[in-house]
Amino acid sequence: MRIWYEFKRLLGKPLNIILIILLPVVLTIASIIFFNGFGVTSIKLGVYNLDNSPLSKFTIKLVMSFFKGGTLTYVDENYSHLLQNGELNAVMVIPENFTDALYKGEKVNIDFIPSPVDLQLSVGIYNVLNSVFNDLSGSPFFNPQVLRYMFVSNETPAPNFVPKTKNFKTNFGYLFSPAILFLSVIFIILSIGVLTVVNDRDLGLISLFKVNNEKWYIYGLNKFLALFLLGLFVSIAVYIAGYFLGIKIELSVFLPLSIVGIVFHASLALIMSCLSQNRAISNIFGVSLSMFFFFTSGSITPVTTLPKFMFKLSSFTPAYKLTYAIRNYQLNGVSIKSDFLYLLYLSIATFIVMLLLIRKEFSKK
Repeated sequence: MRIWYEFKRLLGKPLNIILIILLPVVLTIASIIFFNGFGVTSIKLGVYNLDNSPLSKFTIKLVMSFFKGGTLTYVDENYSHLLQNGELNAVMVIPENFTDALYKGEKVNIDFIPSPVDLQLSVGIYNVLNSVFNDLSGSPFFNPQVLRYMFVSNETPAPNFVPKTKNFKTNFGYLFSPAILFLSVIFIILSIGVLTVVNDRDLGLISLFKVNNEKWYIYGLNKFLALFLLGLFVSIAVYIAGYFLGIKIELSVFLPLSIVGIVFHASLALIMSCLSQNRAISNIFGVSLSMFFFFTSGSITPVTTLPKFMFKLSSFTPAYKLTYAIRNYQLNGVSIKSDFLYLLYLSIATFIVMLLLIRKEFSKK
């Protein structure tokens, strides 16, 4: 069967097998190790203040003093869209009973709501604030009677930050790994797929297929399905590995996103292969696109710090949509439907363009 033959050709080179096995592992481990201490130097923090007392205002100023270059924005109850669009990295909600609880020496909770965009910044903010507030517990900073004495006991605890989302964890491995699952497949498909058509052209196989009256659409579908099966195999493998490592995402959420991601990137790889004049150019295409999707996915590097037009461009890339959809679902239980449909339409359009270029390849003399 031609599809199986094409699939074996993808796995025929030892380098490809090594790439398939090692890349997901290396990316996941690197994300956990190298970005576990991710620092926050510039943030966009929203404050929804329901207390509006001098003590709450003092707390807000105290919070902002910990972030160099940080900008604070006061928001109302309609802050969700600011988080969804990446205009804010997080929102903290100061409750109505803030001052009363401090006067009574009670523990008061400040709700912390992260943004699914640049989630790593949200985690950095949370870790800093939570650590500082814990250190200040028992100090005069949150004692309403601070002018009466210089130091107080633990009877005056500092406010406690409480993540107000469905599944907010400060372990970077849990945050990055779902996105890394997608990036692993993207890198593998692009790295291998961009060489498929250009290799056949250089080896004279396309000319041979034309002599044997091979249909262009049969050739294109075989190439595409081989890459699709490869991407699906890698996706399932890293999903199972992640499951046993404690990274649990519903298969009904992961699989549809993974499939449309594979369709798009497999089609894109074949498009780049058709447009490449030689292997060197196809390799440049593969590396360039892989790095572009890596930096615009928002999985590790913050995209909200990019110039506005670049952030806008990034927000339309499939890598960003995949990362955003899975994070938004994890944090807020938001349906993946809108992002899935966007990716589906884009994948279909890319698939059609790929077939047209394959047809053009077969029409060359």
